[in-house]
Amino acid sequence: MIELAAFKEHRVILALSDYLKSIGISNNIEVEPDRFALILHKQEDVERAEKELAAFLQNPQAARYWQASWQTGQVIKQKIDTDSVGLKEMFAHLWARSGVFTLSIAFICIVVYGLLVVLGQPVFDALSYPQDIKHTYEYWRLITPVFLHFNAMHIIFNLIWWWDLGGLIERTQSKMQLFGVFLATALLSNFGQSIAFGNANNFGGLSGVVYGLLGYIWLYPLVNPRVGFRLNPAIVIFMVGWLAIGYSGILDGIFGKMANDALLIGLLTGVILGCVFGLLHRMTDDNLKSS
Repeated sequence: MIELAAFKEHRVILALSDYLKSIGISNNIEVEPDRFALILHKQEDVERAEKELAAFLQNPQAARYWQASWQTGQVIKQKIDTDSVGLKEMFAHLWARSGVFTLSIAFICIVVYGLLVVLGQPVFDALSYPQDIKHTYEYWRLITPVFLHFNAMHIIFNLIWWWDLGGLIERTQSKMQLFGVFLATALLSNFGQSIAFGNANNFGGLSGVVYGLLGYIWLYPLVNPRVGFRLNPAIVIFMVGWLAIGYSGILDGIFGKMANDALLIGLLTGVILGCVFGLLHRMTDDNLKSS
């Protein structure tokens, strides 16, 4: 165990720690009474880590350090003063891990769920996918099925992933980038699920969009490694495994008939968008550096 550095602010050292992990340098943070120490696990990492530390000290606000925190989420084991944790701190944490668009979509989903529980069929009829897409003038219904959730587990599962994955895109790239991924995956996953169900409209939920975000965040850094974040492989394995189990039909008896095609189309859409935007942004960065 080798101490690389120590800081008084745990947020600062956490950013460095997560960045080092993202580039393959194993480490952990030890909490001491008046400081936080970053401990390297391998002697052979010392030289490389010292170079990264020097670069970090020169520009600790660089985006790559703070973006890396999304993929690891190192937990610092220290006693928390529960009296200081209130609504203000909770909302501050939600904001720090998301953004205006992320929270707006989550808010809409919660409101629609409440209205669906109270009013029922009229809400579903207004927001569900049109059965005759060629002759509909209610164009909002091409998007709005993503706001429909049919039980508490459904909406909780989707909003947790939306907040985490959508927040990552919004905070590290932009609101418009997240909006574009949201719009494309919502349109295509809704359309695909409607076709799979024989033009029926008895489906809804943010799952197709969530899988689109998954595919986007999975492929984008592989095409453009300089972005500074990586998706934990365990998350990909879990989500793809969940999709495979959904197609097996095992979960239908628990959750009802699942919109598996929406998930698959959302995932493929996100993968394509991740490759395309990753390549475009990489080419743009290369051109700026060469000019």
